[in-house]
Amino acid sequence: MGGSEVPSPEPLGTGGWTIEGAERLLASLTGVLSARVVARPGGEIDEIHLLTTKEVAPKQTVRNVESALRAHFDLAVDHRKISVAQTSGTPGNADESGEPAVLQHPARPLAEDRILFVGHHIETERSHRVRIRVAVEWRGERFEGSTAGADLPRARYETTASATIAAIESALSPHLEEQGIALSLDGVKLVDAFDQQFVLVAVHAIHGRSITALAGAATVEDTPDRAVILATLQATDRWVRGRF
Repeated sequence: MGGSEVPSPEPLGTGGWTIEGAERLLASLTGVLSARVVARPGGEIDEIHLLTTKEVAPKQTVRNVESALRAHFDLAVDHRKISVAQTSGTPGNADESGEPAVLQHPARPLAEDRILFVGHHIETERSHRVRIRVAVEWRGERFEGSTAGADLPRARYETTASATIAAIESALSPHLEEQGIALSLDGVKLVDAFDQQFVLVAVHAIHGRSITALAGAATVEDTPDRAVILATLQATDRWVRGRF
């Protein structure tokens, strides 16, 4: 009687990928010595652990992993689930204790992924009309968005939020187009509570038939316009850092 066959790994998720296949793919990337993928039965990845050389910076390794999984398996992974342990050299290098010298690196500093508020400018176009420009910075680059609207309190707050969303979309433009995502303002509201004034902003992230509700709040300390901008950025902050 012949030996029994070893069953092939069962594919995970809708892309038909396997943990073994993903680990082989990641281990083939430049600078990666070994890779371990932890996933749930339904295919959602919980953790990715990499051991790499210093040939490639940890941040770039994380980006390479994201790109490789998306290109080969159409699999999107939150970069915060990717950890990189970098050795001081090749696998043969060791410290005095005989163990490989390993340096732990975070996947990516969170501050680098935040879209930062740079400034805003208000122009009066004609009677009761204003144009609001908002400048933001993301990953070292500056982006701007502008929107015109009626110079009335509520309309002006919505115009300010829309200009902020336009700046965010400008920063994320290649990623939004690639994933078919659009951002839409749901509303802006000023509320009084605890002897202070707050701005609440609601934004929708639309992806096909899926709508993700995002919300942010900021205290009015300087001007309502500035608070609207900060609340809009807060509404989208975690969503941006978790997806891009």
